Amino acid sequence: MSNIIFCSNCGSQLAFNASNCKCGFSMTQIEKEEISNKLTKTKNTIVVDDNLKKLTEKSNQDLFDNYMLSGTYLISSSAKKDYEKKVNFLKSDLIPKVNNWRESIQEAEMIVAKDKVEVYGRIIAITDFVLKEFFGPFTVVENGLQVFEEYKDFGKYKLSETIIENNLDFTDIQTVNLGSIGSDIMKSVGNTLSEGSFKELSKKTEWSKSDVNAVKAEVGVAIAGQLIAGISNMIGQNSQAIKAVREADNELNKKLKQISNVINSLSIEENEIEKQKRLYDKSDIILDTCYNKILKPIVEELSSDPTYLEYKNARKPFDYQQEVIKIDNELLSTKVKVPFWSCLIKGKSQNYLLSWKKRIDQLDKLDRYNELISLLNIKVHKTLSDFKDFENRKTLEFQEFEKINRRTLKAIPAISKNSKDVIKFAGVLKQVKTNITN
Repeated sequence: MSNIIFCSNCGSQLAFNASNCKCGFSMTQIEKEEISNKLTKTKNTIVVDDNLKKLTEKSNQDLFDNYMLSGTYLISSSAKKDYEKKVNFLKSDLIPKVNNWRESIQEAEMIVAKDKVEVYGRIIAITDFVLKEFFGPFTVVENGLQVFEEYKDFGKYKLSETIIENNLDFTDIQTVNLGSIGSDIMKSVGNTLSEGSFKELSKKTEWSKSDVNAVKAEVGVAIAGQLIAGISNMIGQNSQAIKAVREADNELNKKLKQISNVINSLSIEENEIEKQKRLYDKSDIILDTCYNKILKPIVEELSSDPTYLEYKNARKPFDYQQEVIKIDNELLSTKVKVPFWSCLIKGKSQNYLLSWKKRIDQLDKLDRYNELISLLNIKVHKTLSDFKDFENRKTLEFQEFEKINRRTLKAIPAISKNSKDVIKFAGVLKQVKTNITN
């Protein structure tokens, strides 16, 4: 049982035997035990089999203990035989173990990536409820909700970063409704890995986290592809010459230094993955526990209120309009190639529609766009001016709609009596963000 748990009211760290949290909340013994058991389970979760590390490190040590060439040889056949034993050991023992370990780490990283998506998805969903449903999308300053916007942006950015870095597909994610992530956010995160970086990194004496990530992606090819090919051929050119064997062995030993670097980097990566797994599991437990205790009853109460349901139904056309606007703005930030002569010969409207079609095909959003404009009974904008006019008019209409309806919504019990509790949930999000980023 964990001695350190967290408060189910604010998410702050709390000693199991503490009578009250600093926020003033007092938890029952049963509640403490439930949280403690969940945290203990996360601490005991193993995502990478430690035997893979031990076996690889032992194999690497065996190489240096048992397969180094002698200082003196009388005949070249003995030197060649020892060299071939060394190469065979690398091919049949060390390299497979390194790659098995690497693959296990990659699988574990995918598990942790999905854990991250779960946490960031929850942050986005919670802040979206607070900003859009509970208080309204145009009342951020009025209600002092800027911090929720910051947390929502943080969640979107980190979610996009996780998806790109781990090459995740949205279909991999089953437990959270991610909604639509803007292409501007997706494009803001570049691919940090570069081709051939292993060769440059192997020269370094110190390895950063980004270095480790690059090596992890390339180690299989770097070792299996470059380690032996070409080196063994040196012997074939003069199989009787001890000098040729020595030269080949020297080249091989240079590669062995790279293997040691790889083993060290994989060890660092394994430790980091285990740490990240516990960190995000704990963050998920905090969000889930505090949400169920504080926000879920409010969400359910609001979702069953007739006034709110009537408002939400009336808001649908505005939601569709805003989604159209969002997609069109994403298209404007998407780069496509437009032929010079097309720009010169065709008119403004034709060029706009041509590039618009290329952009929406590139983002794979044509079907959804067509569905939206069909629901709204409108057509694709013919020019950029048409779109900007549509954006301005519909946003102003939406603001007016919200202004009128929020006067009524503020008075319903689900909102009027729960406002302070909803705002206080920012403290839980702050605690989770602090856990993740520190």
